[in-house]
This record gives sequence, structure tokens and C-alpha cells, in this order.
Amino acid sequence: MTLIQLGHKIKNLREKKGLSQVQLAHMVGVTNSLICKIETGQTSGSIHTLKKIANKLDVSVNIFFEDDSSVKVAGE
Repeated sequence: MTLIQLGHKIKNLREKKGLSQVQLAHMVGVTNSLICKIETGQTSGSIHTLKKIANKLDVSVNIFFEDDSSVKVAGE
């Protein structure tokens, strides 16, 4: 699992919930900038932050680390 794949999973789950980055950031208690950096693969954030994101997206944090060949990265 790369940081880009992790970011794509979080973005896809967020969009399925109909949430903006700003809304998710507010719910999790982090900055919009951090959510953006996680979704673009610039950082993974802390495990604590990932757990909070998973909770707000109604998924297990484990889903972020599962191999998912359906996740497509631009340029691959």
C-alpha cells in the first residue's frame, strides 16, 4: 500500500459519504490542508488521525491497509 493508494481510498470513501475535505477535516479535528495532503499521498498522517478518519467514514481503519487492486492511480 503506497501513500497515494491510501489517499485514493480515503478520497473515494469521503466522496461516497458526500463530504468535502473541509467537512471531513472539521469532523476529525484536523486542518483541511492535512486532509488534502493525505489524499494526495504527501503524508499518511498519524495512526490516531487515520483512526478518526475511519470512524467518521464508518469503516474499519484496516480497510486503509488492505490490498485493493481496484484502486487506480493516474499514470499507472
